Amino acid sequence: MDMNKLYVSSEVRFYTISDLMKMLGWSETTVQRLFNDPKFPASNYGRGKVVEAHALIDFFSRRHDRERKPHWK
Repeated sequence: MDMNKLYVSSEVRFYTISDLMKMLGWSETTVQRLFNDPKFPASNYGRGKVVEAHALIDFFSRRHDRERKPHWK
C-alpha cells in the first residue's frame, strides 16, 4: 500500500447549531455567534445553518483569538 496517498472520506456530514451545542457543551448563544462569525464556514440550509464536518475540523485546527475579532465583542 502506498503510504503517500491521502485518503479522504467520501461521506459528507453536516452539523447544525444544536449538534455543536451537544458536541462542544457550549450555550446556544455562543454557538449562534460562532455560526454568524464571517470567518466560520457555515452555510444556510432552509431556515437553519449548517457546517460541513471537514470544514469544521479545518476551522478548529487553526488558532482563533476571539478578543481580537470585532464580531465577538
